[in-house]
Amino acid sequence: MAASNHEEDVRGIEEWELPSSYYLDEADPDILILRRQDGTYVAAFSAQGATREGIVEAAKEDYRNLLERMPEGDDEADDS
Repeated sequence: MAASNHEEDVRGIEEWELPSSYYLDEADPDILILRRQDGTYVAAFSAQGATREGIVEAAKEDYRNLLERMPEGDDEADDS
């Protein structure tokens, strides 16, 4: 079955908008899972209802939370 325009639009997201330390796990055709580079789960989205903006916002929010938890002077998470 061919992917809908919406699915094609959302599934191309990691190519240009996600921070490099995030990726979409597309193992399940019905669910998109946003993960950090180390495989840590961040968020899940319905493949039918996911939007680029929602996925990117979830990655940015997770990244902000990571930065807030890091001790000052530790720049390992510096990934803009």
